[in-house]
Amino acid sequence: MLPAGTRIEDRYEILGPLGSGGMGHVYRARRLRLGDDVAIKVMQASEQAPPELHERFLRESRACAQLRHPGIVGILDFGVDARRQPYMVMELLSGPSLAEEIALEAPMPSARVACIVTPVASALQLAHDQGITHRDLKPANIVLHRYETGERVYKVIDFGLAVMKAASDATRLTDPNLFIGTMAYAAPEQIRGEPITAAADIYALGVIVYEMLTGVRPFDAEDRITLLNQVLTVRPVRPTERDATLPPAVDDVLMRALAKAPGERWPRVTDFAEALDAAVGAGEAPASAPDTGLLARYELGEPLGRGRLGSLVYRGVHRALGVPVAIRLLKRDEQPHWEAVRARFLLEARTLQVSHPSLLQVRDFGGDERNVFLVTDLVAGPSLRQALAAKAPFPWARTRGLVVQALDAVAALHRRGGFIAGVNPDMIRLTSEDGVERIVMSSAGIHSVQDVLETMREQELRGHEASEQELPYVAPEIMMGRAPDARADVFTMGVLAYEMATGTLPYRAPSMPELLGRMLQATPAAPSSVNADVPDACSQAILRAVNGTAEARFESVRELAAALQ
Repeated sequence: MLPAGTRIEDRYEILGPLGSGGMGHVYRARRLRLGDDVAIKVMQASEQAPPELHERFLRESRACAQLRHPGIVGILDFGVDARRQPYMVMELLSGPSLAEEIALEAPMPSARVACIVTPVASALQLAHDQGITHRDLKPANIVLHRYETGERVYKVIDFGLAVMKAASDATRLTDPNLFIGTMAYAAPEQIRGEPITAAADIYALGVIVYEMLTGVRPFDAEDRITLLNQVLTVRPVRPTERDATLPPAVDDVLMRALAKAPGERWPRVTDFAEALDAAVGAGEAPASAPDTGLLARYELGEPLGRGRLGSLVYRGVHRALGVPVAIRLLKRDEQPHWEAVRARFLLEARTLQVSHPSLLQVRDFGGDERNVFLVTDLVAGPSLRQALAAKAPFPWARTRGLVVQALDAVAALHRRGGFIAGVNPDMIRLTSEDGVERIVMSSAGIHSVQDVLETMREQELRGHEASEQELPYVAPEIMMGRAPDARADVFTMGVLAYEMATGTLPYRAPSMPELLGRMLQATPAAPSSVNADVPDACSQAILRAVNGTAEARFESVRELAAALQ
């Protein structure tokens, strides 16, 4: 992954990650000469990667560049960076993806589904008419974009697995038996390794429509073999058997799109869309928002980054008021310990009702059996992690000013019985008020005794993210099962101060057991030895704050603040 601040050919500056595609990472970036934001997909390949991977990535760029349609993401540039990694520059879509809308809203009203599908089918038909099959169509590759005028358009992205019939691309880049696409949306002929035609996209769109209408896919299994067997041999349950309120005509339309044999499906993807429109009687009905839930009150926008507990943070707009907000969404299907995580998420929301300029208050909270969300004001400015990636270490005056602000907020939190318990730079944003920089914590810790480890994600428990996510900021006694207290928060604030002052963490390790061992036994380098700008007395105060023994730390964040003055 490229850190924020990385420049590509002195033309683009990476602002942060957006996600990962079939062959690379996607970033939000700024065009340095024009000053606008774009999306850049950088190919993910080692120096030993076979040449055909580069050629396949170039083919994606060529395929997309040929397709000029309001429903297809626009390609702006293509090049190779200093590391000889190909990259592709695209228009930046405001999001969310259809996958995220399905998770929040499905089953969707049938008229709304038809209105979404019609322009998507039109975009695919243009590709098919030019001899291009997407081959990896799925909800995550259909993204909503909201223009400044308020117009909303769903765009198809990621033609990285496109099959082109043009003579110049006659060389086959993959083994005929190699299946690349996402299995849940793959047509039977893809699984069998047979030649791929536009009929495979029609099948995939059929799966997507089925999922939008019923809330489930036609085939879903816990293991790959069972799923493949279902796709190849089992007839799907008719949509009306899952939802009796659906128009009966929908059954025939969808069952034809999901036919096992390519020749039995709709001849053109637009034929499928027109038949669906007629079956539900959508006509010119607008693709309106749902009547209940998160999307009834807020319009979900682009992802801003990850939050605590594996949640995702999105830019949003309050539909009635038109004001920008930040929406933090926690999905049940990504949490093995859902009830524990959901309870902690709710406790955090209650904790954030403390009124302080460096703590974001929760404006709304809700959810259902699949998701929970909380809504706060949208804070303009980078996350602390982005600021550190762009310019670290900070000058001591800046570090001290930000840390003292945060310590005052934590003290207010403590008076209400709440704790930050491992807040990390992703949950902290930097903004400016009247020219004065301010730190704002967009997520606070827990409100009462809580086992932190119970709600950590599997990646963190195994140590795969120990160097970057929550664990390096959690006091060792918390990781060993003790309840959070003021001394634990002194540790967290000490780690943040250390990182701002030195540009590195006091404790790093590839796994949780090693990290815990270093916290309990190792002594970090003094901040003043890394950054001479840090006064010796303040350097010693930070070292005391990050001491692995709780009793050796300051008793309160007020004491730490006084020692840093």
